[in-house]
Amino acid sequence: MSKRVKRVPVPRWLRRYERRFIARDLAGGLAVGSMLIPQGLAFAQIVQVPPVAGLWSGIAAMIAYALFGPSRHLIVGPEAGTAMMVASVLTAAGLQTPEQRLEGAALLALMVGAALVVAGCFRLGSISNFLSRPILVGYINGVALVLVVSQLPGVLGIRSTQGDFFPQVEEVASKIPEAHGPTVWLSGSALLFLLVVRRVRPQLPGAVLVVVAGIALSALLGLEAHGLRVLGHIEQGLPALALPRLPEGGVLQLAPGALSIALLVFASSALTSRIFADKNRDAFRANRELFGVAAANVAAGLVNGVPAAGSDARTAINDASGSRTQAAGLFAAAFVAVILFFLASVMSLLPLALLGSVVIASALSLFDLRGFVRIFQLRRLEGVLAMATFVGVLVLGILPGVLVAVALSISDLVRRAAHPHDAVLGRLRGQPGYQDIEGRPGSETLPGLIIYRMDAPLFFANARFLREQVHGLVGAAETPVRMVVLDCGAMFDLDVTGAETLEELDRELAERGITLGLAEPHAPMRRVLRRSGLLEKLGRHDIFSTVGEAIRAYVERAEADLGRDIDWQRVSEPVRPSGHHPEP
Repeated sequence: MSKRVKRVPVPRWLRRYERRFIARDLAGGLAVGSMLIPQGLAFAQIVQVPPVAGLWSGIAAMIAYALFGPSRHLIVGPEAGTAMMVASVLTAAGLQTPEQRLEGAALLALMVGAALVVAGCFRLGSISNFLSRPILVGYINGVALVLVVSQLPGVLGIRSTQGDFFPQVEEVASKIPEAHGPTVWLSGSALLFLLVVRRVRPQLPGAVLVVVAGIALSALLGLEAHGLRVLGHIEQGLPALALPRLPEGGVLQLAPGALSIALLVFASSALTSRIFADKNRDAFRANRELFGVAAANVAAGLVNGVPAAGSDARTAINDASGSRTQAAGLFAAAFVAVILFFLASVMSLLPLALLGSVVIASALSLFDLRGFVRIFQLRRLEGVLAMATFVGVLVLGILPGVLVAVALSISDLVRRAAHPHDAVLGRLRGQPGYQDIEGRPGSETLPGLIIYRMDAPLFFANARFLREQVHGLVGAAETPVRMVVLDCGAMFDLDVTGAETLEELDRELAERGITLGLAEPHAPMRRVLRRSGLLEKLGRHDIFSTVGEAIRAYVERAEADLGRDIDWQRVSEPVRPSGHHPEP
């Protein structure tokens, strides 16, 4: 092999590929490709671009992810939730015609890919965590309901002029008497079939069977002549690679939406990838996942496709088919490409109402009412956040709903950081160590000593909280306080504001004749304290390796001052904490 050939980058899975993998990867690829065809056509309809764009996007995304993505199970391509968000961004940008929207969708895919590449270069794989599970549950349920309502005009055979959720619900309800009978019968039968198949025989490709049956009926009965709209002309083959063309300022106009889509795309893709990695005991590599999903979107944009994300349904069928490597995605892409080359004219007969049924069936699978109930059971406040996100999507729309979701996630993060869990520590007779005395009857504390722990790094958001809590405990103590020990075991970091707060607290306590001690400060915290001068000020007498060492020092000092021994075992004066404990 020449040196030039050796320098060509080859995916690791391909270098290790074995002949025995072919059968399973081929089976998975055929199953995924069969599912992508109806879903790709349907999700392109949501974006209001030529239906074939969904297939172009799926082919390019699967090839790119197979070459650059780390997961052997994740299938990337057009997705319902992403399609709804793309449609919202394009409408907000004033792109109305299918040609304009196709150029806009392709540009969005490139921008999403670029944003994820930048995030990957900075190793920001953790950005997926900015959408917490409750926020995602609320968002996905909201999108599912919006999807169902958006497809009702198509499956009922009526025209809709409204785009927002509640006006569209009102309009559809008022036009039900105008519904087209044959369209309702066909779409209703297809939807019922899809739901029954999913319930009874989920391994069957229900959407594929619906599409094949619909094309056959259209050819035999001439459904278009009976008032049913059909897909129409589908461009044969694959498009040439090209950059999308948009008027000047198009990038800036779409940038906010592209960033929101990038966050959602990666969050949902990472979640799906992690679920199947855990299921198959594979490693999950968030930063490599960023590059894989980025490559999929760049490829989709270059073929005039729509933004791509990890697909739950297609990933699940890929896993269930027993595929072993990313080659399944390549086989799926090849299968769809063959269909486009040789059967595009046949697909043009597909009734549009059936695509609406496919979308509604996909949307119904997104509903997670059990997730809502579980979140409320575990933590009421997070249930409220999930519900707020759900309502935000319905009332404000898809894109504002995502922004609300991100804002709620960040505000919840800030709230927890500003008011972390804290505790007053004591000792329970017969048990080693020192624990939170709340909820532990019989916990013992020493008179005049408060041992306080805050379970968070000390920084600008919670520095004032710590200071107020310590002063509150000192004021509430039944006997004069001689020493306050901060258990720093959970304070793994300290910023400038936190250091200055400790200096102020030391000075304020000293004015009241109280000594401040620090137990178990970590190395990063010690470095900041040393630079601030507080470490030298406290001296080696008030910096302790453990809480137990701090207590022994306090007892020795108290015995020296009182001129008598103190029996720790006989002390049982409770100190009531005024600390903050998050709502259960």
